[in-house]
Amino acid sequence: MATGASTAARARGERNNTAGIETRQRIITTAERLFARHGLDAVSVRDITAAARVNTAAINYHFGTKRGLVVAVLARRAEQLGARRAELLEEIEREPNPSLREVVAALVIPTAELASDRKRGGYFYVGFLATVLDHPEYAKLVADTFDEITNRYLAALERVTPHLPPDVREFRFAFAKDFINRALFLPRHVHNWIEQHAPGADAPLTERIIDFVTGAFAGDAIA
Repeated sequence: MATGASTAARARGERNNTAGIETRQRIITTAERLFARHGLDAVSVRDITAAARVNTAAINYHFGTKRGLVVAVLARRAEQLGARRAELLEEIEREPNPSLREVVAALVIPTAELASDRKRGGYFYVGFLATVLDHPEYAKLVADTFDEITNRYLAALERVTPHLPPDVREFRFAFAKDFINRALFLPRHVHNWIEQHAPGADAPLTERIIDFVTGAFAGDAIA
């Protein structure tokens, strides 16, 4: 039978555990936002602790190093993004004759959905991915995290772009991934130009991105 002292100790432990989880999530959310806005190298641990209202010891306790924090930021939404990508890929893989546009849509839509989630911070994760992929030290983390899904996308693209040599297809896939992340994280850059130069051109950004990437894969390889 639990004593009053042991019950109180257990309650304190549960409160401490809850507080620790909340602190960890607050640090990840803050780092995600700062990394997305400013880049990995421009943001220091001190910047993150100040914005998250924690001390450096909290970073060390929960993540060990800045690299450990980057890994944690990447991992937090990777399962959600990967699951949505897998769901759309499964639909493509079941189709006997998918179109190129359908495959490209399966590539664009999961990231677009995440980018539209500003309330829960998915938008900043898209910007974070863009900056991580641009970093020589951390880019491999993204590749390792999404390697299986990437291979499935390339296999799906091979079915609908038989006119492309493998190396050309892979280069175009790399360009497409980077473009998708940046266009969805910084949509005002596109909208501002359109408003100035083609004010009558009005369509959802996601559809425009799908059109653009589909066109990129549809073209023949130029020797």
